[in-house]
Amino acid sequence: MSDLSLWGLFFMCGLATYLIRLSFIQMHGKLGPLLARCQPVLLLLPPAILAALCIPPIVFSKQTDGLQVELAQILAGCVAVVLASYFKSLLWPILGGMSFLWGYRWLIG
Repeated sequence: MSDLSLWGLFFMCGLATYLIRLSFIQMHGKLGPLLARCQPVLLLLPPAILAALCIPPIVFSKQTDGLQVELAQILAGCVAVVLASYFKSLLWPILGGMSFLWGYRWLIG
């Protein structure tokens, strides 16, 4: 693939992403009642994203045939779940869980 065709591909992907986002902005005024009905479902997205980010590294942590989970990872996941119940942002559960994991590994070894 030549450099020109690669840059063309990047440009087309960026333009497609921009147009998709622009279409949702344009539809927002026309679909206000529909978006109001979807609000409860949209509130479930942060816990789903947190689960998608946290569970695979906890469960599939090592290259083995079976599941092998470390205690530190389970505890860090629990800390992230507790923080997620108090904060609406995904930033604090991820930072808290990772800080706990690194601190636990540093203290215990």
